[in-house]
Amino acid sequence: MNGHRLIALLGAISILALLTGCQTDGQSNTAGESTAGESSTQAVLDAATQTGTLQVGSPPIDAPSTEISMPPPFPNDTEVPSPTPRVDVTEIDVINHDGFTRITYRFDGSGPVFWKTEDVSEAIRAGDSTVVDVGSRSILQIDLMGVQSDSSLNSVSHEGENITRIDSAARNSAILQSFVGTVDTRPAYTVSTSDSPSQLTIDIPKADS
Repeated sequence: MNGHRLIALLGAISILALLTGCQTDGQSNTAGESTAGESSTQAVLDAATQTGTLQVGSPPIDAPSTEISMPPPFPNDTEVPSPTPRVDVTEIDVINHDGFTRITYRFDGSGPVFWKTEDVSEAIRAGDSTVVDVGSRSILQIDLMGVQSDSSLNSVSHEGENITRIDSAARNSAILQSFVGTVDTRPAYTVSTSDSPSQLTIDIPKADS
């Protein structure tokens, strides 16, 4: 199951990169994608899987910003293909607000960050099949690809009024994977991206009474 989940992530990212590369100047950006000076927000319905890309910093001047190449996936899920990370995850911040809990990933560097969010039945880390106990009614999995993170962010747990736990771990020096345990069952969370500052934000609404 773990290998299939990781291959599905890579497949979704490859398709997204292909579609982005085919985009012309007259077309609008794909959902969840941020351009210079802009931010985007999308509500995610129950059980929905969402993917997107965020350009951190400036794209290389010697290549179009929409041109992203991805190597083919390897058959062994312990070997994860990815672009050379040029983006650092500098912070994972969890703050309780009135009616929701906000999880924010902050980035530094230059390059595209591919992201995927989905509800899963089990929190199984990619590669080593470690099962993570987040003690919740449901689990939201967040994958960031093309990033590297300081070891201090790995396996760090947070608690919020609307989440039971968030456990993060780096994978193959190119993927940061988080599992968020939610108090409510599959809440209709919201995903936002911003490039000034560069960050990905996920809002978990207040659990039903």
